[in-house]
Amino acid sequence: MMTRRCTSEVECGNIFTEMGGRCVRIELITIGTWIGLQNFCELIGGNLVNLSDVQFYSDLVLCEKELLDRCQRRLNVVEGLWMWMDGSATRMGTPFWANYGENNDQTPDGGTAQNCAFLDAEMHYYFNDASCEDSFFHAICEKQKTEFP
Repeated sequence: MMTRRCTSEVECGNIFTEMGGRCVRIELITIGTWIGLQNFCELIGGNLVNLSDVQFYSDLVLCEKELLDRCQRRLNVVEGLWMWMDGSATRMGTPFWANYGENNDQTPDGGTAQNCAFLDAEMHYYFNDASCEDSFFHAICEKQKTEFP
């Protein structure tokens, strides 16, 4: 049996929730393009969430499945090089990307027209790629936990 690592808002402030040792906010009101959502996250003191840690990715999906049904996530990308906001590379394949096509490829397949990723509710919350300018989703933001003396 899997255990969830959902915790309280102790060190994250009023609008963020501590989850898996990180402060996150799943935004269900604001909707926008990738750059608009990154700007929103910066406005509230964070960035779009980095899901490179498999355990955190799993915890997020298990803890917040109902909210994620309405919320998608984007990555900062340039053609052929997918990366998170902190500049670290995004892993391709298992366990992040969904299977597509007759070869069950687990990589983005939208070419230059689809350079942002989101959590695809129809594909069990695996990553899928979409247009950065023409797709509108909700954001998942994260910020550093506040250190108390």
